[in-house]
Order: sequence, then structure tokens, then C-alpha cells
Amino acid sequence: MKRYTIYLLTFFLYLSLTACYNSGEPRENVLKIYNWADYIDEEVLKEFQTYYKEQTGEDIRIVYQTFDINEVMLTKIEKGHEDFDVVCPSEYIIERMLKKKLLLPIDTTLGGAANNLHNIAPYIRSQIDKLSQPGQQASRYAVCYMWGTTGILYNKKFVSDVDASSWSCLWNVKYKGKILMKESYRDAYGTAAIYAHANELRNGTITVEDLMNDYSPQAMAVVEQYLKAMKPLIAGWESDFGKEMMTKNKAWLNLTWSGDAVWAIEEASSVGVELDYQVPVEGSNIWYDGWVIPSMPAIPKRPAIL
Repeated sequence: MKRYTIYLLTFFLYLSLTACYNSGEPRENVLKIYNWADYIDEEVLKEFQTYYKEQTGEDIRIVYQTFDINEVMLTKIEKGHEDFDVVCPSEYIIERMLKKKLLLPIDTTLGGAANNLHNIAPYIRSQIDKLSQPGQQASRYAVCYMWGTTGILYNKKFVSDVDASSWSCLWNVKYKGKILMKESYRDAYGTAAIYAHANELRNGTITVEDLMNDYSPQAMAVVEQYLKAMKPLIAGWESDFGKEMMTKNKAWLNLTWSGDAVWAIEEASSVGVELDYQVPVEGSNIWYDGWVIPSMPAIPKRPAIL
């Protein structure tokens, strides 16, 4: 993973900006990254600076910032006009950025070498390409970095496997005050929509993908009804601290992402707390986070070195 991450940083550095950075140093000596927390070990960033010096004889400074909600990231880029070189949004934000012409295509050759991204799984590439827009094949604009599921992290001491196997546990009054919801519009919306249409999903008359992308007034009204019914039962909304609350027995159920669930399960086991993770039987969202290059028309760009 470290080698792959260092390669990606090198790859995107060749697409950095040429304007002068606000510190007075040349902008091409600065790599600005906007990423999810916990996605890159800080040691890897240090290793990359050493690696880059060895490869080029030049120094590079990394400006690394993290976000915990996709919409915050998008607003910062779209409204704040931040000049990040690379960011790592989720699939639905990648689609939105493509529609708004906010991304640059990725040049997949470096130094005359062949495409070094050929090892991307065909399935992952096909999923990314579902985001394509007219004249914009998504896999030319985004490189998948992480993927996973949305599901239920639960404390096995207080929640049975059977209860955790259905989204209904989030509406179960016996867990009132012990439920944490992810502060993610898409995941909260999708969870309510999937649970509300459990019968249709079971009968095969609708798909999870249909529900996740249905923002009609009728669909939103149904979701609103279900989320309002859930509201009195939850302990709070979280964007990152939920996994820690689960490891400390302060919450028993957490709508979360599979990556956070794995971390929480491992951490909890070291302190004698038994957690587990399930994707509910009704179905769930498969998410993809990928590296993209924001397009800032007012700032000159340097093409990839060919």
C-alpha cells in the first residue's frame, strides 16, 4: 500500500500548478492534497518527500489537509476555489464534479512510460465508468483508491446478530440512546430509502441503485418520514468519532463504513470489547473513493511530463 501511495503522489505531482504559492516559493515545489482522514499514513508523506528528492534532485513540500464529509470538500473547491492538486472524493461527488466540469482528465503516461494504472480491477473500472458524462469517460478522470460498503457496526454484548442483520435495528426502540448515525447525507438518505422499500427490494421490483439515486419529491418525502421516526432514538450524528465511541461501549449501533468498522473491531478487541459488522439483508450502498484533479480555470496548469 505504501509503495502504491507513493506512486500515486508522484503521478499527480507531475500535474501540479505553476503559479507561485502564497509563501513565495514556486508553486511547482508544493503538492497540495485534500483527502479523507486516515487514508494516508503521515510516515508515507515523509517517505515521499525523500523519495522525490532521490528521483529528481529537487525538494518538495506537501500541504496535506483532510475532510470528513464529501459535501464540505466539494464546497471548499467549488465555492472557495482552493487550488488543491489532488483530492479524493466519493463516487457520487466525482459524478457531480464531472457534470459541473470541475475535473481535468488524467494523463496516464509519465516520462514516456506505458500506462502504469493498468492493474486497476476491471470491475472497479466498470463501476467508476458508470459515472461517465457525455464526452467524459469517468475512468479517465478518476483513479479508484478505496472502496467498501456501508453497514452496521454493533456491540455483540448488547445487540444480537439477527437484529444487526436488518436496517430495522436503527428504528428499534430497545436501542434508544445507543445508536449513532453517520453524518453523511447520502448514507442517511440511502439507509432510510432502502429500509422503507424493503419489500420491493425483496421482490426484485426495485434496486438499491434506483433508490440511492431517486431524489424525486415523493422519494424525499418518504425518506423524511423515516428519518423523523428514527430521530428520537439516536444518540447523535457523527462523521468520525463513532468508531471510538463504539470501542468504549458508549454506543451499541453505528451506521458506518466498512473501513472504519474494521479499525473499530481491531481496536475494541484489544480492550475486551467485541464488535462486529454486517451489511443488512435489505441491501446497501457500495462506495468508491478516487483520486481526481480539480480544474481551476483561473489558475494555469502544467501538463503531465510525457
